[in-house]
Amino acid sequence: MGCISKAALFVLNFLVFAVGVTVVVLASLIINKDNSYSNLLLTQGIVTVPIIVLIVGLAIVILGFLGCCGAMKESSCMLKTYAFIVAVLLIAQIVLGILLLVYSQEAENVIKNTMDDVFKRYGGDDEALTKSIDQIEHDLECCGVSNYTDWNTFIKNGDVTIGCCKEQKDGCFDGMATEPQVVAEQRIYTQGCFYAIKEDLQGAVIALGVVCLILAVVEVMAISCACGLAKKSRHYA
Repeated sequence: MGCISKAALFVLNFLVFAVGVTVVVLASLIINKDNSYSNLLLTQGIVTVPIIVLIVGLAIVILGFLGCCGAMKESSCMLKTYAFIVAVLLIAQIVLGILLLVYSQEAENVIKNTMDDVFKRYGGDDEALTKSIDQIEHDLECCGVSNYTDWNTFIKNGDVTIGCCKEQKDGCFDGMATEPQVVAEQRIYTQGCFYAIKEDLQGAVIALGVVCLILAVVEVMAISCACGLAKKSRHYA
């Protein structure tokens, strides 16, 4: 096995390792943001996509490390096993990407419906939930799920929540859910929280997509290199 080929595989696996670390970091950032919205976005028993991505990222980190070891040991069996695992991972990434593209609208609908159910509980027995909605609306400068008029359905008295107010003071929310947007936006935020959260997460999601695309290219090169080196190797496990 040539030193150059061996070094090439080592470098490729180091790149896999590095990209895996990047995936873990980006997924962790999204999960951190997601935790801020946990009362609005999560339903009991459902594992979020960022957590799945985080697990995959950790697997990629371990795989890149093992790939480096396989390149150093020059084991044909190890290299073939490594190439097979990377191929399976690559196929899984492609399938996951296709599913996310195909069912993205359905996923958004599920999230919006979940938020609708949560917002309808505003002002109920769960005081922590009520405070959480107010805080998120204030922090993200949003009101309602789709827009401020949702509160006319949720509260049914024409008011919005105090979290919608640009300046939180007595009476700032009175009757605002039924006012035209031109009037309402003078006192309250009018953008829906679903779209505010979507915008807040968009940058990290795009970065994660770019990193995954780079990873796919590196994986194809690693598979090709590992298979070529395995054929030349004189070491068998």
